[in-house]
Amino acid sequence: MLWFRAIGVLLAISSFLSCNRLSHSSDDYRYNGPPVIGDVVFFHLLSDPQGLNPYTSNDNTASTLNRLIFDALLEQNPKTLQLEPSIARSLPEISSDHLQYVFRLRSNVFFSDGQRLTARDVLFSFKAVKNPFILEASALRNYFDDVADVVAVDDTTIVINMTKPYFLAQYFLGDLRILPKHVLDPQGLTDRYTISELNNPERAKRNPSIAEFARWFSRAEVRREPQYVIGSGPYVFREWNTGKRLVFVRNPRAWDTPLWWRKAYPDAIVSVVINDRTAALSALKTEEIDFLDAIPPALYDEQLDTVQLNYLRKGKYEQSVYTYIGWNMRKPIFRDRRVRQALSHLVNREHWIATVIRGYAQPINGPIYRNRPEYDTTLPGYRYSPARAIELLQSAGWYDRNGDGILDNIIDGKLVNFEFALSFNAGNETRENIAILYSTELRKYGIVCNVQKLEWSVFLRQLSSQQFDVYIGAWVNDNIPSDPYQLWHSSQADNRGSNYVGFRNRRADELIEKNRVEFDETKRTELMREFQRIVHDEAPYTFLWTPEILTAYNRRLFNVQFYSVRPPYVIPNWFVPPDLHYHIVQ
Repeated sequence: MLWFRAIGVLLAISSFLSCNRLSHSSDDYRYNGPPVIGDVVFFHLLSDPQGLNPYTSNDNTASTLNRLIFDALLEQNPKTLQLEPSIARSLPEISSDHLQYVFRLRSNVFFSDGQRLTARDVLFSFKAVKNPFILEASALRNYFDDVADVVAVDDTTIVINMTKPYFLAQYFLGDLRILPKHVLDPQGLTDRYTISELNNPERAKRNPSIAEFARWFSRAEVRREPQYVIGSGPYVFREWNTGKRLVFVRNPRAWDTPLWWRKAYPDAIVSVVINDRTAALSALKTEEIDFLDAIPPALYDEQLDTVQLNYLRKGKYEQSVYTYIGWNMRKPIFRDRRVRQALSHLVNREHWIATVIRGYAQPINGPIYRNRPEYDTTLPGYRYSPARAIELLQSAGWYDRNGDGILDNIIDGKLVNFEFALSFNAGNETRENIAILYSTELRKYGIVCNVQKLEWSVFLRQLSSQQFDVYIGAWVNDNIPSDPYQLWHSSQADNRGSNYVGFRNRRADELIEKNRVEFDETKRTELMREFQRIVHDEAPYTFLWTPEILTAYNRRLFNVQFYSVRPPYVIPNWFVPPDLHYHIVQ
């Protein structure tokens, strides 16, 4: 019965995307009853995700969506931030030397196609994420570098052995989204190799099954076709109409999870792709979407009058995210840290916060979430100082030698103009405004900054392939103790790693590596503060701010709450009272 109800919702999607909404009085929004199942929630996406495979799709949109589909051994409670058992029936048994983790699985977990989830699926998932030939998984794989072996003892027992301790091992081992072996390894390729082979590059090259599986797993259809995107989570992926919408229906075979934040109330969740936030705000006002996140401050202040639009509600929250300008240190003009420091001194951050961001942000001076105890509050920001910037540039050899108004320098024996492209993703008005203001500012001092607006997938591809000069980006840090390995370790500057700017520093690597094996919080804080000082001095990023995320939603949505975890809201927990349903399913 539930299955036919879900199919009915899916078939009705097209009709209610264009239907007229029912009008309601303020009294209709005063529901005090328990959560109810039914109806559909529409929420906005600025762009399509890279994909829905949680290993090969690394953008924040993909992370939000694939958590609707896939479960993990453990889940982080959004309120308490503590890890709680999910697929595992308890927290793992951990050896005293932190080298062995034993997970015991629930026996009532099933994938949405009816197949039971067992320890074999967990073993397969670790083999998949650790496959060195799946380049798109490199950003995630670094957290599992020290996994020495994974053993499926029986259907419900999985033993994970580590080569060395890792203070976040329980979090990352527990957080890996579990994939179905019967769907994604139909030829049994992963049965033909071991975790040990995956850990040894030379042995991995000698086993053809490893590369063959990687080719299969990396195909575009595996990350976006419903027959491959199958999990055990609260929703089933049903449709992806590129550039328009993705549809998820409530999983009719969902197992009885004890976790409140994995409960599913809407019959369907539809992510509507509108790659312009002004247009998205119009869609919110006309009730074509129910929820809009990351609204530009000007639109939030000037075009969202919830007194007049009494069916809408404003909200805001601070997420563990920071915005920055990243300098590609592989490019000759950015090799000298004095240049990167000078460019940081030409960022008028306080003015941008006051004007572009309208005060909805807090300045940040390092790569650690500012509410974490290891964040170094003593780091000085690069204050706006054209005089200091000119001094640094001249000391690095940048002058206008030929009188054409553009700085130049002799680099590798050639005269080079100070000119570069500043990239950002289309549809992000805030980044576009920053880019235009910065380009105008730099031109005053003889630096040519060409603004480059790119479609999201092109922007991500440019970053991962290192084919850029400078970009405006943001990173979301999970609200857990810091491990900067993925973004800052030298090993992550190659093979599509997340160290896009190519930051390489021997001492920083040592600090990052020591941090990973240190279980004393005080000592980790000392390591991380020294690391932050190195990053501050080398200036591979110009750190801007942690923004307040501005949002608005239709008041027919109940139980909308925001958290400091990722994603910062739990869409499956939202519900619509019966009187506010769109009544599309009979």
